[in-house]
Amino acid sequence: VISGGHYDVDCYVEDPNGRTIYKETKKQYDSFPHRTEVKGVYTFCFSNEFSTFSHKTVYFDFQVGDEPPILPDMSNRVTALTQ
Repeated sequence: VISGGHYDVDCYVEDPNGRTIYKETKKQYDSFPHRTEVKGVYTFCFSNEFSTFSHKTVYFDFQVGDEPPILPDMSNRVTALTQ
C-alpha cells in the first residue's frame, strides 16, 4: 500500500488450480518471491474490506524470467547491481 489509511491491506494469491500460495491480512509491505510450477491464470486479490472508510492505493510488480545483467560482461559474476 503506497497511500491511504494505515497503509495496510489484505491479500491472497491463488494458482490456476485454486490453491492458495500466499495469504496475508492487514499487511503494510511484503515481498513474495515465487517460481511458478503450474501454467495458467494466477489470481491476485487485494481487499480493503476491514477499512471501509479509507481508500488505498496498492502497488505491485511482476518479474517474469531471469533478470538480464546491466552490462554484458557481468553475466557470470555475482554483483549488487540490478536493473
